[in-house]
Amino acid sequence: MVGASHMGAKILIVDDTRFNIRLLTDILEAHDYTVYSVSKGILVQDTAMKVKPDIILLDIMMPGIDGFEVCRRLKDDTELSDIPIIMVTSKTKGSDIKKALELGAFDYIKKPIDEWEVIARVQSALKLKHYQDTLKEMAIKDRLTGLYNHGLLIDLLIKELAKQQRKGYSMCFAMIDIDFFKNVNDTFGHMAGDDVLIEFSNILSSSIRKGDIVGRYGGEEFGVIMPEVDCTDGLRLFERIRKNVETHRFRVEEKIVNITISIGLCFKNSTDKITSSEVIKKADEALYAAKRNGRNCIEFCSAV
Repeated sequence: MVGASHMGAKILIVDDTRFNIRLLTDILEAHDYTVYSVSKGILVQDTAMKVKPDIILLDIMMPGIDGFEVCRRLKDDTELSDIPIIMVTSKTKGSDIKKALELGAFDYIKKPIDEWEVIARVQSALKLKHYQDTLKEMAIKDRLTGLYNHGLLIDLLIKELAKQQRKGYSMCFAMIDIDFFKNVNDTFGHMAGDDVLIEFSNILSSSIRKGDIVGRYGGEEFGVIMPEVDCTDGLRLFERIRKNVETHRFRVEEKIVNITISIGLCFKNSTDKITSSEVIKKADEALYAAKRNGRNCIEFCSAV
């Protein structure tokens, strides 16, 4: 049986021969993998986008688009390029194997298929995938809170603005600041302050909608991207977040501490011509207006 960390890993088989698909499926399912399959190269990218496999087992010799071309297309796709590809082939010439590896394949399995070779190479590829995923998460996540870090939050805002322009919907970006957070650090120490940041991040993550994006902007400031929302719904959603924080009982060193937040919103229609930097600046200006108005409140502005 496979290690616990690999149980249930998703594997996509690409082969034009039903017998080969059945054989590989039986081997992999016997070792607790979740298996998907397609019989045409043209279907691979769409299927991979839907099921997000951990590994792809890819036959080289297929009619239409062969395995070499499928591999090239997968490696050119930024959303799929990190998936390890194991070529499954009866072509054992060194030139064919060299070509597959140069195109980005991780490994290869020779036909006729041997069960233990398949499992050994799959497990090796899964270890690589786990290592890659760990490194990627370290690069995009804030270490303390587990939210997206500043750099990725900005990148995602840029992408969301471009998507909004294409699809024609309104959206909003919010800057959120924990009120008088310095007092927590000064009174209870920075470790207690970190605990408050973690607890607040959990509240924030559980209060947003599926599809919303939240990240730590820096210090006690956080950013939230809400796609497909108008001004009225945006205000309602952020008021819910504000209340959730205000009514939460933060426990710091056996004491209950009241925490509140100030929120600055920038609403943008699809027709507004404004950059990500300008959106952030306007949300930041609204945030400081909320602080001037007594904190524990929401202020908003339109993008133009």
